[in-house]
Amino acid sequence: MKPIIEVKGLSKSFGELEVLKDIHLTIHEGEVVSCIGASGSGKSTLLRCLNALESFDDGDIVFLGTSLKNTNLDIDHYRTNVGMIFQSFNLFANKSVLENCTIGPVKVLKQDVKTVEERAIHFLKKVQMEDFINSDVRQLSGGQKQRVAIARALCMQPKLLLLDEPTSALDPEAVGEVLSVINDLANEGHTMFIVTHEMDFAKEVSNRVLFMDGGIILEEGTPESILKNPAHPRTQQFLNRYIKNS
Repeated sequence: MKPIIEVKGLSKSFGELEVLKDIHLTIHEGEVVSCIGASGSGKSTLLRCLNALESFDDGDIVFLGTSLKNTNLDIDHYRTNVGMIFQSFNLFANKSVLENCTIGPVKVLKQDVKTVEERAIHFLKKVQMEDFINSDVRQLSGGQKQRVAIARALCMQPKLLLLDEPTSALDPEAVGEVLSVINDLANEGHTMFIVTHEMDFAKEVSNRVLFMDGGIILEEGTPESILKNPAHPRTQQFLNRYIKNS
C-alpha cells in the first residue's frame, strides 16, 4: 500500500495554546484510520490541517509526494482530492440534492454536466437517497443531509475522505443509517480518516485507531488493541466506561 498522506512533525498553536505537538502520521491507500479522544485533544484541528482549512506552524503534510508547503500547490485542486465531510453537513441550502452533488465537479473540475449527473445519481443510490434527487435539502432530516454530504464528497472522486464527527449532529436512528453507509465505503476500499466518538463503530470499520490527548497521538494500534487492551493509563481512563460496558 502506498502512502496517501504523510504528516511529519506537525505543530499548531492558537495564540499561546499549543493544540498539535509534533504529530507524525501516515495513512496508506485503502486504509481506514479512526481518531478518538476527549474534546480539546486536537482531533478536529488535525483533520482541518489535513484539508488545508487550518494552517500549521511547524512540520509538513505530504500528499502523494507533494508537500503542502509547495508554493506552486493549487489548494483548491488539492481539496478536490481530499474530501471533507463535516458534522454540520455544510450543504448548499438553495440547491437541490442533485445540484449539491454536481456543482463541485462541474464548476471546479470543469467536467461534463451529463457525466457528472450520472455519477451523482450513482452515488445517491449508494447512500439510498435516489428518491430525493430533486428535493430541497432544507426539507431533509439530519441523517438524509449527511448521506447527501457523503455522496457529494464521493462525486469529486477524492483519493482521501476526511470525516469530522459525522454522526454527532444526528438522532440515534439516523446515526445507524450514516454509519452503515460509511462502513460500506470502507468495505469498498475507500481511504478514510475519521474523527469519531462512536467506539463500536471505530472498532468495526477501522484498520487502525489513534488516541489523541493534549495535542499528541498518545497511542495507536489495531482497534482490538486500543479499544480492548490499551497500554497507556490515559487511554485506559478515557475508555473505562466503554470497556466496562462492552
